[in-house]
Amino acid sequence: MEFDFLRDLDGRCRARCDMGHEAFGQWLTDEVDAAEASRLLDAIAALDAQPQDEVRKEYAEFTLALGDGEAELVGHGLAFDNGELEEGMSYYDDAHYAGCGLDDLARLLTQWRDFLTGR
Repeated sequence: MEFDFLRDLDGRCRARCDMGHEAFGQWLTDEVDAAEASRLLDAIAALDAQPQDEVRKEYAEFTLALGDGEAELVGHGLAFDNGELEEGMSYYDDAHYAGCGLDDLARLLTQWRDFLTGR
């Protein structure tokens, strides 16, 4: 997964992730501070040490599910009725859903936390 971090003109930290993983960038920007990144890294380490069924975390705009070596991020706004679309049209949902391996998520979270804390 490709990503980059930046500060906007107001000094707010923002994350951008490559196509197919855009939801992770939005989630980091809006819902994950350095302390939350550390808590999630601890949860990933615990899953690596002793696999459990699944760890789920609800956020204001997303739900994160960790388990079986994978991470899945689903936006709450993803509940969209495709029956409302005109024929031949499709709903763009990459900004509301993304998945990756736990190792990729751990790398993303570590670098995001370091960016936020100025390391």
